[in-house]
Amino acid sequence: MNICVFTDFRFVTYPALTGVGKHIIQMVQGLSRINGNKVTALAAHDQIRNFGPLSFAQVHELPLPWKLAEAVWTATGHPVADRWCGNPDWVYCPKNDYIPIRNVRVAVTIHGAHQLDPHMPRSRGLAGYLNRMRSRTSYTRALRQADLVLTVSKFLKAQVVDWFNVEPEKICVVGNGVESEFFRVAQASRGCSGEPPDRPFVLCVGGLNYLDGGDRMVEVASLLNKQARDLRVLVAGCQHSDQLKAKAAQLPNLVLLGYLESERLAHYMRDAVALLFPTRYETFGIAAAEAMAAGTPVITCRSTAVPEIVRDAGLYVSPDSPEEAVEAIRELMANSGLAAEYIQRGHDRAGQYTWAACVRKLNGALLKGGGR
Repeated sequence: MNICVFTDFRFVTYPALTGVGKHIIQMVQGLSRINGNKVTALAAHDQIRNFGPLSFAQVHELPLPWKLAEAVWTATGHPVADRWCGNPDWVYCPKNDYIPIRNVRVAVTIHGAHQLDPHMPRSRGLAGYLNRMRSRTSYTRALRQADLVLTVSKFLKAQVVDWFNVEPEKICVVGNGVESEFFRVAQASRGCSGEPPDRPFVLCVGGLNYLDGGDRMVEVASLLNKQARDLRVLVAGCQHSDQLKAKAAQLPNLVLLGYLESERLAHYMRDAVALLFPTRYETFGIAAAEAMAAGTPVITCRSTAVPEIVRDAGLYVSPDSPEEAVEAIRELMANSGLAAEYIQRGHDRAGQYTWAACVRKLNGALLKGGGR
């Protein structure tokens, strides 16, 4: 197959890669390694020189800068971009980007649209309203023209069907993968994070913000500060609200680690008593999958896509009960048999989340010409 990749290539060159950026890199590289596939890229005029880990691909140039192309296409659906993509079998958009195509099959990946979820808080004011309208228009155009829609979970597939009236048969769930370093570190001795062995910790990933459940992380840390001051809450990530960051500064047992690259994060996963994952909105839940791969129990809640990914490999607590979360942490620390049971369940579960498996699903769907 000849596959032309179109996306916002800034996502693959950010120093702090997001989950979406990792997905783009792994899926495109994976497609390129399959015999019989030729992968090229269509890049906006202002992104033509920087492809980072995707620099192997032959590049077709779109004679428009990214922001202008995005704005004009969302507003009008023109100009049609067939002439610039090199006559491939597929135009593949590994992120929810819209590009108007008429005579080539299009596959688009939806990673999530929490700003459109009626159950999530919405930004007030004109700017928030305009951003939601822009997002809805772009998603609607992209999904309407797509021959194949890809999602990272069944939960997200159901949302796409419900919100945009997309035929379920057109959607293929490809999932997300876990980097190999998380599986490798499960075999390593504990202590690789460099944290003091006499200062145990639970790890949180994402940041102190509403969607990641940052307020819940702070509440757990506050309760632990009263009951077990030696037990710390470490937060990996940098997406913090000012209000929650100020509260965290008052808690000596809550430590903000900032952004950690995958290998360093895997070391912290390995040394943690548990991953505390009190998220409000996840279309996959990659941090839970990473923790399971690293041999770390997961304490979480039955929110959005999390139960689909974790299933019986995690301890579920009421999301707004810090007491339940603290009790689960205490149980894991006091009962090595219980911890070993959840570590084994997590290991078995995480084995399903490899990038190789995701690429096979994607390539199979492209070969069939549609979703299932």
